[in-house]
Amino acid sequence: METLVVVGGVAAGLSAASAAKRLKKKELHAVVFERSGYISYGACSEPYFVAGLVPEPDDLVEITPEEFARKREIPTHRMHEVLDADYESGQVTVLDLADGRRFNEHFDYLMLATGSVGRRLDVPGEELAGVHALRTVEDAIAVRDSARAADDVAICGGGYIGLEMAEAFVAMGKRVVILKKTDQMLLNFDPEVSRLVEDEVRAKGVDVRTGVDVLALEGRGRVEKVVTSEGDVKAESVLVAKGGVPNTTLARHLGVDLGATGAIAVDRRQKTNLDRVYAGGDCAEAYHIVSGRPAYIPLGTTANKTGRVAGQNIGGLRTEFPGIVGTAVSKIFDLQVARTGLSLKEATDIGLEARSSTIQQGSRSSHYPGGSPITVHLVTEAGTRRLLGAQMVGREGVAHRIDVLATALHAAMTAEDIYHLDLAYAPPYAPVWDPILIAANKARKA
Repeated sequence: METLVVVGGVAAGLSAASAAKRLKKKELHAVVFERSGYISYGACSEPYFVAGLVPEPDDLVEITPEEFARKREIPTHRMHEVLDADYESGQVTVLDLADGRRFNEHFDYLMLATGSVGRRLDVPGEELAGVHALRTVEDAIAVRDSARAADDVAICGGGYIGLEMAEAFVAMGKRVVILKKTDQMLLNFDPEVSRLVEDEVRAKGVDVRTGVDVLALEGRGRVEKVVTSEGDVKAESVLVAKGGVPNTTLARHLGVDLGATGAIAVDRRQKTNLDRVYAGGDCAEAYHIVSGRPAYIPLGTTANKTGRVAGQNIGGLRTEFPGIVGTAVSKIFDLQVARTGLSLKEATDIGLEARSSTIQQGSRSSHYPGGSPITVHLVTEAGTRRLLGAQMVGREGVAHRIDVLATALHAAMTAEDIYHLDLAYAPPYAPVWDPILIAANKARKA
């Protein structure tokens, strides 16, 4: 019997183990090692747990270790960290974090689903009590408890997590300040769209400070203030939300190649440069359909899909992952904020001659009450008018519309093609000229 060792027990790792075991059944023994105390948890729901919308930590879990073992015949070992791996001998070294015991586990196949780690501030005082990152369920519990005991909360970073957590802390009744080193909050959006989100966050009472360097964290045993280039900021709880970087420590020890993004390089079958070693999820690159290049865009949807593809190939199929277009949507206070494809900056940075255009149109028919404006920002290729990317902001109707444009990217559609789409119309849901069609009409003339 062959053995598959999976390092990481969240989306990609469990998807890989499940797919491989399903195909090889009695011919494969699969075992999962997860260094945290939870498996199969929804990290994207952690801000809602902190805010109290998800009542208990266990509510974040999709399947328990007991259910996974019973239904899929795959044991999972929580609080077990894989410290090292030797390719020649086919062995991983595992540390049981509960009792300190070390042991070796043989593998015929190895699946790397080590995820990502949060970027650090790298300033004095970062180890003080009350300073947190948000990755695991244990992190979410610590962030919630820390914020409950605080009056003032500082967030270092202004991406999706930082902004979603600002809403959570405001819902808890805290005074919240966001400190961002750059002059723009959402760097994967074009500036005119990011500004709309920043205005909303400020309108909800959050003190947003851009262009600010964090120099140190200070306090007597517990954080009390953030020292910045623009003065001190009072804070009894600090969230470091500067985004993540791929966790490639084990891959590098093993001799696995990294790509230009710094994440693990894989082919379309999720295979690394080493035979029988696969990778997926937040530690690995993914092929970007629009740019035609490897990209690092860590999202749960991609993790589940790439994990399944890896598992299917381990199980004997020849399955390829076609790639991503980087579609994401976030709820930031009362706004739905979404993007897909490339921003104008991303397109021009890779040498594409691109244009952008922006429109604002109602989410519903003007004859029907309750609608609100949607801003649609399209990026197209000069000459061909091929769609390269899209961004949207609005109070309703954004989440499903971004999926239309993601589909258009997969199909390499032009603004002209999109303008002629037969989209649904009914006054409660859309005007007769949908915002997508209005935006496409402007983009085809840009």
